[in-house]
Amino acid sequence: MNASSNVSNVETANKIASTAALFRKYFPDASVSFSPWGNSNNESMNDTIDFAFHFPGWSPLIECRAILLQLRVENENDSNSRVPKLLGIIMRGMIVPSERWRVATVGEWEMTGTHLPHKEQKDNIYMVCKELYKLFSKTSASNKN
Repeated sequence: MNASSNVSNVETANKIASTAALFRKYFPDASVSFSPWGNSNNESMNDTIDFAFHFPGWSPLIECRAILLQLRVENENDSNSRVPKLLGIIMRGMIVPSERWRVATVGEWEMTGTHLPHKEQKDNIYMVCKELYKLFSKTSASNKN
């Protein structure tokens, strides 16, 4: 589901904005779209928070024009948990009309595809994933103690 459609409280809005800022820390040329799926509110996608990051033209270092970032989440019914729990991350390097590479934080975190990014960019992608887990593990409730 579009990141923009997932804003249900201040804490979640903060995590979504922080996700975009974190990505741009490693890829400053990227512009963010909080609604990569247009105005779609597909109920089957409620378990993801989706972003698209577009680069100015094709980037030979990252081997794509855009990255689709999907945060796989579990929306707990627990009233103490106002921020979704991050279960996994899928990033896809895209060039119209196809996927160039993919990494998922399930199993070995192996990057696969026909055109993989250069090593430095690969390292940055993995750092974004690691920092996203840290970001979503921090809740405002735990900061109040």
